Amino acid sequence: MKGEQLFKYIISGQMGGSVGDMLRGGLSKASRLYEKVVEYRNDQYNDPKRVYTAPVPVISVGNITVGGTGKTPMVRYVCEVLDRKQYAVSVLSRGYKADNNKKSIVVSRQGHVEVSSFISGDEAWLLAKTLPHANVVIGTKRVESAKIAVEQLGSNVLVLDDGFQHRALGRDADIVLIDASHPFGYGHVLPRGLLREPLDNLKRAHYIVLTKTNQVEPEVLEDLRNEIYTLVPHIPVAETIHKTLGFQTLEEWSHSGPIHDIADYDGTPLLAVSGIGQPASFITNLKSYGFAVQDMMSFGDHHDYTEEDVVKIWQHCFTKGIQGIITTEKDAVKLSQVRAIRDLKIPIYVLVIGIEFTAGEEEFTSYLLRVAKGN
Repeated sequence: MKGEQLFKYIISGQMGGSVGDMLRGGLSKASRLYEKVVEYRNDQYNDPKRVYTAPVPVISVGNITVGGTGKTPMVRYVCEVLDRKQYAVSVLSRGYKADNNKKSIVVSRQGHVEVSSFISGDEAWLLAKTLPHANVVIGTKRVESAKIAVEQLGSNVLVLDDGFQHRALGRDADIVLIDASHPFGYGHVLPRGLLREPLDNLKRAHYIVLTKTNQVEPEVLEDLRNEIYTLVPHIPVAETIHKTLGFQTLEEWSHSGPIHDIADYDGTPLLAVSGIGQPASFITNLKSYGFAVQDMMSFGDHHDYTEEDVVKIWQHCFTKGIQGIITTEKDAVKLSQVRAIRDLKIPIYVLVIGIEFTAGEEEFTSYLLRVAKGN
């Protein structure tokens, strides 16, 4: 069992017995310390003097847990809504796993990508690749990135990617995503659970969007709605699913080729390969779309694929008689950079995912446009 899998095995309570109890007890002590640090930091940023106010509206998209809630497709959705109204948008990303994100770097200008994924990190590069008119700027100092976006790139709206906990840059809208299938990180703050901060801090949010709502039973979703209402009754809630837009070969994806309809899939038995926060959600999606997933290989979140990884993937396919591979767009960023991937003699598909609202879309988009107008 890998490190990340073992960690979740412990904090979820699946590891039973005295050893599991002892480990969770130790993590609980560390959580209490972590929580105090988080609350101290939040108290500091409750002082308006410590927060930079940009001269243009700032819309933050974030979450309250570690792991995949669907921030990248939601950021893409927000940018598309603003782009249709002719706003000049810049996405400000931390640039997780970038080569060097200490200094702000312009990844793309109006959809023209200027650096490699090794420099920008996979998520920022993916946004740069798929947003035809927006700018993308990475850097841990979002205030510096905001100034570059406004003063050098001429942006009149900023979208802060993964910004709920980054409070040095003020925001006009805090949109918080909650994964309906794993909503509250096992109910504990890191490292005992996956919460980045106590649930009570959801009160800072302006809008909550539930994601992956089709991956839970209706009664579970209703319980989640009630729990959120109890926590933050004044905050509007919208609901979404991750909807496939189709699939591409890795070569087509790399060169922005055509997206094929699911009906074009020929039934090839597939190995699902992913390095994301919630690999089980990826498998659930694939099976719901009708892909013949014969087996899966999961790597750690934001995994940097190597030549050796590609060899292991090929060996797994050969041993199991699997005739194709399917992966996520985020994984495609890294896999497409590995030379050995071109030598595989089996098809490699990339699942293209978007956000689809199942409740509250009109209210949500109206809210975005009000914020962008400065209302």
